[in-house]
Amino acid sequence: PFSPEPGRMSESVGHLCALARLGSSESRPAMSEGCHLRESTLFKEDVFTDGHSSVWGSLYDPAAQRWGYACCKSFDRGSKCSVAKPEVAKADDADSGIEKTSPNSADMAEDLPWDFSNTPPQFLPQAEVQKGQPAAYIDHFVHFMVGEWIRQRELKFPGFGDFERNSFQSKGALEEVAKAIGPLLWRMKKGESLDRGEKNDVRLSRETRTSMEGKFVKEKSVLKQLCIMAAMGYDREYHTAHEAYMHMTFGNKMWNLTHVAHVAACTMKGAREYRRNRDSLNTYDMDPVSQKYMHAFKKLLHLCQCIRPNTEDSGKNFKM
Repeated sequence: PFSPEPGRMSESVGHLCALARLGSSESRPAMSEGCHLRESTLFKEDVFTDGHSSVWGSLYDPAAQRWGYACCKSFDRGSKCSVAKPEVAKADDADSGIEKTSPNSADMAEDLPWDFSNTPPQFLPQAEVQKGQPAAYIDHFVHFMVGEWIRQRELKFPGFGDFERNSFQSKGALEEVAKAIGPLLWRMKKGESLDRGEKNDVRLSRETRTSMEGKFVKEKSVLKQLCIMAAMGYDREYHTAHEAYMHMTFGNKMWNLTHVAHVAACTMKGAREYRRNRDSLNTYDMDPVSQKYMHAFKKLLHLCQCIRPNTEDSGKNFKM
């Protein structure tokens, strides 16, 4: 059995105590600017709980052989920090969610109902709406289609097929679409980015080889794809509109899900695992709110196809 050399045990305890002292922010040596340790993929580091300003294990008592918190010298892991300053709630920090805050107004939370009482009477081409700005044209498209849905409902959807009529006049269908698409309008009004997909720098994993990792696929702009769908609705190019929807929701991913295959190896040598991780997730995959307003936008495009069918070329019509 292994036995340490004389003097090694006390030397090890000395190193352990020195490491424990380094846990405090006062005694920790400063790292050079721009030098950062690689973040662990297994657990979060420097997560402070119960008001503590240091992590559990930042203090060590060699005599009692116990770990504790360096900030308050407590050895009880479940205790609250005795030297923590009382938290003072700030009005602007009451809600840190990106979907609940606004730089200048508290009444712009995206879960508030959007006012559709003032809808445009005419569907205009993109160039005639605020010089073709994408966000302005998407707003114009949504408001016109919601207003047209209300008008068609009062007329009992004349000229609609049985399937389309049942779909649009079903109870709560319009209200559900208006609720789902409200966050889109709020985000554009506040000037927020609609792209909320996975970034390239968060996909590294030390548990897999490079050949196993999925590819980072740059997401196509959500704002641009929605604008294309609206513009193609005016031009009655519904195949192109559907292509934009597919780019926005599925993207150009080769692998949407992680694939694992087990293949038998030689006799008495078990099996081999071949793994291919998924490619990067886009906004549709990452944000349920965005997913709902994309579905609602597609529903409005379906309404556009019903009231503005492409009669010149049946191949340009596409059942949504």
